[in-house]
Amino acid sequence: MTSLLFIAILAVLQGVMSIPWMYALELIDFNQSDAQRRRSFGLIGQIIGGCALILTPVLWLGGSDTLARFYGTILQIQIIMGIGLLAPIALGIIWPKGASIAFATQREATRQPLFWLILSGGLLVLVVSLVLPYFTYGEDYKMMYELGFDIILFGTMIFTALLASISVNEDIEGRTALTLLSKPLSRRDFLLGKFIGINLSGFLLLFGLGTVFQLFLLFRQGIERIDPLPDAPWILDLIETLGLGGSAEILLKALAGWFFLSAEVAPSIVLCFCQVTIITAIAVALATRFPMMVTLPVIATIFFLAHLAPVLVSTSGGESGSSGAGVAQMLRFTVTAFHAILPDLELFRVNIAILGDTQLTVGSYWLHVAWAVIYAAIYASVPLLVGLVLFEGRDLG
Repeated sequence: MTSLLFIAILAVLQGVMSIPWMYALELIDFNQSDAQRRRSFGLIGQIIGGCALILTPVLWLGGSDTLARFYGTILQIQIIMGIGLLAPIALGIIWPKGASIAFATQREATRQPLFWLILSGGLLVLVVSLVLPYFTYGEDYKMMYELGFDIILFGTMIFTALLASISVNEDIEGRTALTLLSKPLSRRDFLLGKFIGINLSGFLLLFGLGTVFQLFLLFRQGIERIDPLPDAPWILDLIETLGLGGSAEILLKALAGWFFLSAEVAPSIVLCFCQVTIITAIAVALATRFPMMVTLPVIATIFFLAHLAPVLVSTSGGESGSSGAGVAQMLRFTVTAFHAILPDLELFRVNIAILGDTQLTVGSYWLHVAWAVIYAAIYASVPLLVGLVLFEGRDLG
């Protein structure tokens, strides 16, 4: 009986976790008329009841590691949707003007075909990476790990850079910005709201693809026949305390393994999101003055040079090299200047933190991520300030 009750709770949980993103998408609303509130509560009851009636027998009869992984994937995607879609609403409590721009930008972005095209394309490439032979003599899993995050990162950066040009530049050129700014809305609210809305759209795309990639990592572990981690002692104690058995025990062990992997993958996704935030800030700043045909090549050049500059600094001797020919000294000066001005995107590389020969401990890895987040926040503020200056000096009439 306890096992059945546990599985029923898992089924109901899926329905409960759909409430935040349904509220954000205005599928349910508790602030309107009594009839609207009754309809919203009725819809919630139908969803939770449907999950209980459908998922409970499915989980009970088909309890397995694979089913638990799909359950964890859907649950995690629902959590990500709830966080990403509710963020502008929560921001509206302290910054209503900018939050309204962010919310409108995010909704417009997620409804565009570009979002779904990059999402489906990213999923297709990740599927290919799952079955692709890498011929690395036992390092296929690490190669897939690094390649998968590169795929997710590139897709998200392309999306946010394109969206910045479409959403910011076309609004300015099409006089939409002029109409908005004729209301009690400052240029700062407009530009920062656009940035937050674009970045939140990138958050949904990046973390959504990251969750699916996490599922593929588990399947790759099976292909590579990598031994799974042993069950944590507290999981075994919990199973014994609750008296779980059969499908419930299998599901709990598999879900615990899923969320342990989530904790392992989360820092890598955060590092990718830091890169996306910096690139998005630069793209938004450029879009205040330049069209898409200028913004995209500049973003690509900055991204390439930002990754290349640290390598050139180390190979050319960096600032320590004082001797040599005039050409060599000029090269050292140039690459050092680029390295000082451009963002250090190598700081956010996943392979440096987790795939090297000397892997970091969990605490050291999260400390690395914390410093990376601080660096990304500080650096992203610089192009945004420049973008505000450029936007303030632009005539919208």
